[in-house]
Amino acid sequence: MIRLLTHYDIAAWLKLAKEVEHLFGPMTDSEDFKNGIKQCIENKNAYGMENSDGVLAGIIAIDRERNEILWLAVGQQFRGNNYGDRLIKKAIDLMQSNGNIFVRTFAENMDEGKAARSIYEKNGFKFLKGAGKNPANIETVIMIKQV
Repeated sequence: MIRLLTHYDIAAWLKLAKEVEHLFGPMTDSEDFKNGIKQCIENKNAYGMENSDGVLAGIIAIDRERNEILWLAVGQQFRGNNYGDRLIKKAIDLMQSNGNIFVRTFAENMDEGKAARSIYEKNGFKFLKGAGKNPANIETVIMIKQV
């Protein structure tokens, strides 16, 4: 089940962020990151995917003004269940009426990012331009879904 996140979900979000810091860069000790997730929650721009036991398995955050997916992660133990795909579809549903949708994700040569990139491609996102290295020193690109 996909649901809006609340302030009660901040600890679970930080736990998931800790799991993926090697891909995104330092987050859990960053006050900017913590304030950003609080703002996403307050603006109703953060959604979580619960598994059948009600455990928060994945999170997606969006920016409706910029029509951009800001953050997506699925916990290691929950991957392979189409949770990322379902979260991306939710984001597309929420933003497609505003025009093209953007996301910054891993470049093609990043093995650990291939699954995420593949899900974006499956949902109609195409390479737009290079975006340099992220805080984890990993090459990234901007992808676009034209609507």
